Amino acid sequence: MSLLTVLFLLAFFVWCIPLARYVQLIHLVLALLWIGTIFGPPFFAFDGPVQISFDRLLLAITIGVAAFHWWTGAITIPALNRVDVCVAGLTVYLYWSSRGGAIEETIVDPTARWLFYILVPSIVYGLARITPFSSADFKLLMRGIILLGIYLSITAVCEVKGFHALVYPKHILDPEVWMFLGRGRGPLLNPAGNGLIIAIAMAAVSACFVNSDRQTKALYMAIGVILFVGCYATLTRSCWLGIAGAVATVGFMFSPRWLRVIGLGAAVLLAIAMTMGLKDQIMSIKRDKALSAAEAAKSVELRPLLAAVAWEMFKDKPLTGHGYGQYLQRHDRYHTIRELGMPLERVRAYSHHNVFLGFVVDSGLIGLGLYLAIVAMMGVYGWQLARNGGLPLQARRLGLFSLATLAAYFPNAMFHNMTIIPMVQIFLLTTGGLVVSVYQRGLADTKQGERRQSTAPDRRTANLATG
Repeated sequence: MSLLTVLFLLAFFVWCIPLARYVQLIHLVLALLWIGTIFGPPFFAFDGPVQISFDRLLLAITIGVAAFHWWTGAITIPALNRVDVCVAGLTVYLYWSSRGGAIEETIVDPTARWLFYILVPSIVYGLARITPFSSADFKLLMRGIILLGIYLSITAVCEVKGFHALVYPKHILDPEVWMFLGRGRGPLLNPAGNGLIIAIAMAAVSACFVNSDRQTKALYMAIGVILFVGCYATLTRSCWLGIAGAVATVGFMFSPRWLRVIGLGAAVLLAIAMTMGLKDQIMSIKRDKALSAAEAAKSVELRPLLAAVAWEMFKDKPLTGHGYGQYLQRHDRYHTIRELGMPLERVRAYSHHNVFLGFVVDSGLIGLGLYLAIVAMMGVYGWQLARNGGLPLQARRLGLFSLATLAAYFPNAMFHNMTIIPMVQIFLLTTGGLVVSVYQRGLADTKQGERRQSTAPDRRTANLATG
């Protein structure tokens, strides 16, 4: 990093100090989601001791503003929660796990992977935990995420249809980054990550749809169509399942029992019909410009082989794993196993295609257990917020949003290693941090009596859709 760059950054931070008292943390957190998605490292970055990009500069500013607000008493540090302990424990444990073996022999630096895909999301989780979060902040966050989803959807459609003049930023169309070119890969250059963020926007639409007036529901339905089309344009099957899951989760929670039974039956029949009649077409759909339809179908066939390799690696080191971020260094000898009668050599060049197998192979049952505890408790707190009729509407909607986000995340996590796709963990842990904060302390503009009810869900609560 040049001296001029250092001086520029120092001057920039000095000028930010007078503005710190007027900026709310939730605004900066939302800006992180936007800038990290659209203007992250693929858009612009320069190398130093660590790679610097716009979103990482904004993260440093956000940490500084949070420290300033704490110093002035504008925010308080909440009491530790079990989720906080699990997030901190997972972050520390994965760092320790990444340091094993000969680091210089690794293909991908495990410490850099830990820094950007584990530590940074954990820091954003901490920022979300200490952020005073009001009903107005919830509305702002939902609108921001929905607008981001609309932008990503329109951009994805333009990518697929060839309307390249309307695609921005232009690095999305860079032919030198050929992987996934021709699909709606978006500014993250990854259709799975792009589709998941669109699905999270659908989770926001679904949560806000509940208890809205008729005109607002019509608007949300129109936005939902845009998001569905945009998600389809990613040409990623797990994203299609995720966006459907986000809508179904909210619908199933607050619809009559008879409608749930009919909906579940219809979904099962549709799944059977698609499996019997459309399986070949769905599995062999041509997606990337650089790949044929046959090669697209091959990606499905390779997943059982990757799972078999993961299982053999897990049996050798079930508790602590082979080292975070060191799969490509350690997996080679497992592809020569012949006892399974499977052509494991075919997946020698591939890495994890499943979040949970990735954790259990790299960090063992300890790492997987901590990660599952975080996700499970996020779901439990979200459920309790959503079902507590004594809470303000926006708090219940936040619970719905978190559940729908998890429903969108899990199908993608089953078929992709979402932990190494930029911004995915940040969106997930931002949601988790806000849910835990509101569960523990209530909304910032909530009266004390209503806050106390947040720890005691009302089992007599009526359907949220009826108010």
